[in-house]
Amino acid sequence: MNFDAFFSKDLVFFLNASSQEDVFKQMFHRMYEQGYVKESYLNALSEREKVYPTGIQTEHIGVAIPHTDSIHVNKESIGVAVLEKPVSFIHMGMEEHTVEAEIIFMLAIQKPERQLGVLQVITGLIQNKVLLQSIQMAENEAAVIAIIQEYSQKLNV
Repeated sequence: MNFDAFFSKDLVFFLNASSQEDVFKQMFHRMYEQGYVKESYLNALSEREKVYPTGIQTEHIGVAIPHTDSIHVNKESIGVAVLEKPVSFIHMGMEEHTVEAEIIFMLAIQKPERQLGVLQVITGLIQNKVLLQSIQMAENEAAVIAIIQEYSQKLNV
């Protein structure tokens, strides 16, 4: 799997969002306009998040990895959003807890058999405090992509 192929500078976002839904809408619109996802993606994403929350509290930074079924995807991609201020997500596996997410990895995976592998790579990335802080402090889209590429090259994925 070529992990780098999932990322594009066009899908790196620096967002000022007021809510989880606002994050989803802002990221969806660009992904939809560029043909990565179908019109149905936004609603499917929101509905899946209600049933299977994706917030994860790392050691220092809250993260969310929203995604939905492959039938809503045209072209595989991962949108990365760095939020100006945290947005609440329900914690994955602990519905009574919330996570103040500051970085979002929005998955658009077209081949279901790839989803587990992609999630494993992202899980490794978010467990690396230095990498997450580097993404959070990145000054532009190219810097975010460079950080992710450097990580994936070390993993050889």
